[in-house]
Order: sequence, then C-alpha cells, then structure tokens
Amino acid sequence: MTSDQNIQGATIAAIYCRVSGTRQVKKGDGLGSQEARCREYATYKGHEVAAVFREEGVSGGIADRPAMKEMLAWLRKHRHQNPVAIIDDISRIARGVEAHWKLRGAIGSVGATLESPSIEFGDDSDSQLIENMLASVSQHHRQKNAEQVVHRMTARLKSGYYAFWAPTGYTYVAAKGQGKVLERDEPLASLIQEALEGFATGRFATQAEVKRFLEPHPIFSRDANGHIHPQRIKNMLTNRIYAGYYAYKPWGVPLTKGRHPAIISLATYERIQTRLGAVAPRPNQTETTDEFPLRGFVTCAACDKPLTGYWAKGRNKRYAYYECFNKSCTEFRKTTPRDTLEGAFEALVKNLRPSADIMATVAEMFRDIWNDRTAKLGKSKVEQKKALKALDAKIGKLTDRLIETDSPATIRAYEGKLEKLEAQKALISENLTKAPTSVSDFDTEFRTAMNFLANPWNLWVSKHPKDRKTLLKLVFASPLPYARKKGFRTAKTTIPFKVLGDLSDPEKEMAERQGFEPWVGLHPQRFSRPPRSTTPAPLRGGLVRRV
Repeated sequence: MTSDQNIQGATIAAIYCRVSGTRQVKKGDGLGSQEARCREYATYKGHEVAAVFREEGVSGGIADRPAMKEMLAWLRKHRHQNPVAIIDDISRIARGVEAHWKLRGAIGSVGATLESPSIEFGDDSDSQLIENMLASVSQHHRQKNAEQVVHRMTARLKSGYYAFWAPTGYTYVAAKGQGKVLERDEPLASLIQEALEGFATGRFATQAEVKRFLEPHPIFSRDANGHIHPQRIKNMLTNRIYAGYYAYKPWGVPLTKGRHPAIISLATYERIQTRLGAVAPRPNQTETTDEFPLRGFVTCAACDKPLTGYWAKGRNKRYAYYECFNKSCTEFRKTTPRDTLEGAFEALVKNLRPSADIMATVAEMFRDIWNDRTAKLGKSKVEQKKALKALDAKIGKLTDRLIETDSPATIRAYEGKLEKLEAQKALISENLTKAPTSVSDFDTEFRTAMNFLANPWNLWVSKHPKDRKTLLKLVFASPLPYARKKGFRTAKTTIPFKVLGDLSDPEKEMAERQGFEPWVGLHPQRFSRPPRSTTPAPLRGGLVRRV
C-alpha cells in the first residue's frame, strides 16, 4: 500500500487492485496496469489518489481478503472526507454475486463511494440490474475457468501424468512435448525407498522405527519439538504414487499407471499394506542393543518372560547381568552374568555350522531347485498372461453392468469390485514387465546366502547391532529359553537351519513323502544308502529315522 498524507481540497481516493494467481503476480504486469488505468480515471474525475491497495494471488470468490480489510479500515478513517474507492473492473472486487454485494455493502457502510472506469455504479433499479448481470457473468467466468482446469487436469491424470503437488521424493521437471512430469528428487527419493522397502521386509518393525530412521534427515516438516508427525509416515506408507500408480475418485480417475519412475515396486507396496493391516509388533528397544544384544530375546526358562539386562555397581567397577524381573517367578531377581549367558549363546551359534560335505549337498539341492524354477519361468509367464486376459474380461463385464444399473448401492459394489480387479491387473502387469528374460547365474545369486548358512557366526562376531539383530531373526524361529545354571534349552531354529541340522544327524536320511514332488535332476546315487528291512518312522520335514 502507498499513501499520501497531505491531500487537501480534492476528493481523496483509494485504488484497489487484485490478481488471483501467483503467476499473474510474478509474470506480466496485471497489478501495475490496473493501477495505471485507475490513476488515469482519477485524474479525469479530479480525484487525488491517497492510497493504493494490492491484493496478490487471492481468488475473486473470497470476500475475506487482507488488502480489502486494510482499504476498508483506511476508508473508515477518512470517512469525514467522503472518500472514493476505485476499481479497474467489476471483476476486481469479486467474481461471485454474494461476495460482490457483501463487499459493495461494506464499502458503502464506511461512507465511501465505489467508482470504476468500466462501469457506472448507481442505486437506481436499472443500474443495479446491470451490476447484478455483470457480477453474475463474472461469477460464471470464474466457475467456467475452474471447470476447464479440472477437465484439463483429469485428462492429464488419465494419460498417466500426475497433476497435483509433487509428493516428497519427487520433483517436477520440464519434458519436451510432455509438459512438467515427475522425476526422482535425490537424495530424498533414495531415502524414502530405503524406508519403504525396510518396512516391507521387516527391517523396520513399526512405523515408529521408520520415523526414527527418517528423523535425522531434513525430509519432512517438523513440529515445535523437531519431530516428524506420525501421520506423515502413515501417508508415505499408504501413498500408491511411490509404486508408480495413482487414482483420484472425485474426478473419476481409476487406478492408473503413471509415466513417472516408481520408487518401489507394486509388490513392495502391497506387502506394506499387508503389514499395516496386521497387528503391530512391539517396538524394538535400541537404547541398550550394543551392551545387551540378547535383551528381550532370551526368555526365562521358568516363566517364559523376557530377561532384561542391566549394570550393577560394585565397589570398584560396574558388572553386567541378565535377570528375570517377573515377581511371580521363582527366578525373580536371580542374576546371570552377561559373559556367562552370551558365552553359552555363542557356543550355540557355533554349533549351527554344518560340515563342508553337508553344505556341498545343500548347494547341489538348491542348484537343482534353481534349474527347476528356471524351467517353470516360461510356464509361469504364460499362466500370468492368461490370468491377465481373464481379468480384462471380468473388468469388461463389470463395466457393462455398471453402465446399465441405476441403483446407488449396486454402483458402489461394482466400483469396489472394479477397484480390486484393477489392482490385481496392475500387479500382474508389473510382474510380467519386470520378469527377467534370462535367469542370473546361480553361483552369483546364492553366494551370500550360502556363506551365511555355512557360518552364521560371522554376523555375530561383527558386533554390529544390525548384523546381530539379523542373525537372531534369520536363525531362530522363536525366543530362546535360558535356565540359570543349566544353560539354553533346545533352540527352535528356522527351517533352513532345521533342515541342515537334520541332515547332519547320522541317524536321519532324506525320504520322499507320498505325493511330494521329487527333486528335479537329482542323482539317486548321491543320497542312496543300502536298503534296510526295518520300517522307517516318519519325522517332520520329510525326514525319517532308522530304528
């Protein structure tokens, strides 16, 4: 606002200018040209311009505007001088009939007169009829512009181009012949990818862990305490845009594959939604992971409650212990030195290491499975293509029924079914697109896994908290019960280590279950033994014990 404090004699006037978009503020000279025409009109009428009020980037459909309030306050202050408010055009005061008359009345209530070089305002019926008509035309023009914007954005969305604010991890860049398109915004995109994939695979057990992972990085806005709001994490985990897809029901945009690069796969997105729908696990306690890596994982053999770890203060130094804090347990507050318990655990992990002969056998078994899966890859593609055609047929039939029905409840039911079918179609299409045309080398793909199976001890001796946590998850199927003075009870290992343990038992050998698919390409002489007359007793996992 600019003002002149020494206006005498002539009628004082205030000029009001408005543009609705930020582009009009930064590009062109909409405000300047409005002011120039109003000043020219004021000179013609003999008014002295005492103030100019500029409204930048405010819609004409809004009656509550900052610069308008300032002008009304200024007019009220100078009402004893019978001021004049000058606007360039009727659309500058408002683009809605209701807002127009509200502001028109407000200007009159402070003792001012509204004038314009484009229209003569009056209180007679003919003048008000013309004013009403012009205000209605202005409102229609604003609404028509809004409709055209929606139509253009809808068409762009249906063509595969995202048309809203760029989500965190993306940015808009100009592409030749395509307008502005979404592209990865590094390093934020890679950070979000790690967070999403980490939650999908279980590396981050809860949304709180994802939040803790992201908080050291300036990725989301923070609250007064410098924390990321939990809802931002939930929105990120449920946003399909990161999988390369989007939908917008208010405008009738169905599930659409975007032309922007996906940060995660659609399969990863579906795993995330499955995990979000499951019961959230207990958050990991990371404060003492380095000092007590088995805290919370090892349980008391007497009551099955997790043991806790703490430091006891001695005369000259501190001592580390594990103990049970369950008051109803017979082992309550009876301690086990940390070195004793962790030493027993280390011995347990070392014993999990199979012999070189067993690992060679397992490697050959995996190689045979690999070859079998490779042979089935082509068949799987054919089946997925058939499934895709079947889904297209179902979608077509449901769409026809949707068009023919008039029942709102039936329409909602059909729309829900169509949404699910479209999601299935998108997942199969992505799997076909990303399916390898040739299979990678077995030795390259399985080297890391075989090294881990051969010696999981390496993860423990690294002393890295994440490595040790990974070992606990991959090796043991349930927490380990520990009896004070007796040691660990039988550990329940995961299937790979259970099978390796069974293979290492000299009293067990591999046997096929009835109806179980045999290994493809195995050489019988590799696993055969002299026949025995005794009847084998069946064990779990396809193993038998010779009695």
